[in-house]
Amino acid sequence: MTQQLKPTTKSKLFHLRTLLLATVTCIIYFLGTIPVCHSFAPTHSHQLLHCQTTIQRKNNHDISRNIFRELVMEDDEDLRADITAIEKPDGLDSFLQEDDRLCVIKLHAPYCKACRAFGIKFRKLAMEKGDLLNTAKEKVRSGDARFGAIDYASNVKLCKNMGVKKFPTVLIFRGGKKGDGGGRGEKLREIVCKQSAVEDIVGEIDELLALNGR
Repeated sequence: MTQQLKPTTKSKLFHLRTLLLATVTCIIYFLGTIPVCHSFAPTHSHQLLHCQTTIQRKNNHDISRNIFRELVMEDDEDLRADITAIEKPDGLDSFLQEDDRLCVIKLHAPYCKACRAFGIKFRKLAMEKGDLLNTAKEKVRSGDARFGAIDYASNVKLCKNMGVKKFPTVLIFRGGKKGDGGGRGEKLREIVCKQSAVEDIVGEIDELLALNGR
């Protein structure tokens, strides 16, 4: 029977791999930067050697870049959902206006047990439908929708202005600036999250994407 590694063990192995790759990268880069002596009069063979050395240095630098790229190309377990923490009305406007994709926003409260339980499901949903980031916080995939979250404790007025009275609640907006047509920036759906909330949200997202021809 195959024994599953604990999350802490996986994390330690990942950091060990990163350290080893970084060490190899530094060695390769150092070897590629060792100067070549040109104190003598160059001959054709010396010029050829210099050309070969220059090419080797470039190859070493390319290898270094590839290794650094490997450091941020993680497998699925190292990727994370891009869920924007929205603060204040200006933050909401900026989030909605980023592009015209659907915007799925979770409103939650820190004292709400149901919110904590739903938060795990919401992250999984964002992994499936939203943007993905690697450990360097670089976007490696653009999803069908963008995901955000508003904490009631630090945004009481904003939540009240949005008419939300129960937590957790998910609001779905059409991305874009209000007034640009096509319902951009407008709230399309409001879902009070219960037991079947994730299935309801997925159904609403798929329906809205179909209506939008995506």
